[in-house]
Amino acid sequence: MAKNYTWKINDTLEDGSEILHTVTLKCSNLSGKAIVCIDGDEYDISVKPFGLKGTNQVFRLGESPAVLDFPKKGEPTVTVNGEKIEKA
Repeated sequence: MAKNYTWKINDTLEDGSEILHTVTLKCSNLSGKAIVCIDGDEYDISVKPFGLKGTNQVFRLGESPAVLDFPKKGEPTVTVNGEKIEKA
């Protein structure tokens, strides 16, 4: 069964304006299927069955480095600039 997760991240641009980034994840550890959507762009990061736990995906969120982490126990997390983001 696939689970859905959403994170909303506020980002301040160099000119002082703010932008809201949205990261959504639909994944199933059983099948290994995972689709991440970053600001409307979809990426298939699927792996072999039972292969998501203990992995991570590095990406850029605007100008900031970010990590989507699939811990061995618990739910996936998003970290931006070293700061863990709470789910929306």
